[in-house]
Amino acid sequence: MKMKKAVILVLASVTLTACMTVGHKFDPNALDSMQPGLTTIQEASTKLGKPESISAAPDGGTLLQWMYSRGSLAGGSGAHIAVLFDKNGKMVKVIQRTQL
Repeated sequence: MKMKKAVILVLASVTLTACMTVGHKFDPNALDSMQPGLTTIQEASTKLGKPESISAAPDGGTLLQWMYSRGSLAGGSGAHIAVLFDKNGKMVKVIQRTQL
C-alpha cells in the first residue's frame, strides 16, 4: 500500500511540473501592424495585451516589454518584444523581437 501511494505521489508531482508558463501568451506577429510615429502605447497594449514590464527611458520616453515562456517535457516556446515609445506615447522603434 505504501508503494502505491508513493507511485501516485510521484506521478502527481511529475504531472504538476510537466508544464509551466511565465507571463501571458501574445501574438508576436501583431508587431508587424505597428508603425513608428503612428502606433500609440494604448494601441500596442490592445494588440499585445498588458506589458510585463514598463520602464522610463532617459529622454522621457517609455520602454514596454512583453514576455512569455512556456515549457513542458515535450519542449517549449516563448517570445520577447521590447518597444520604445516617445514622451508623447508614440512608437519610436522595436528594441527587441525574439520568438522561440
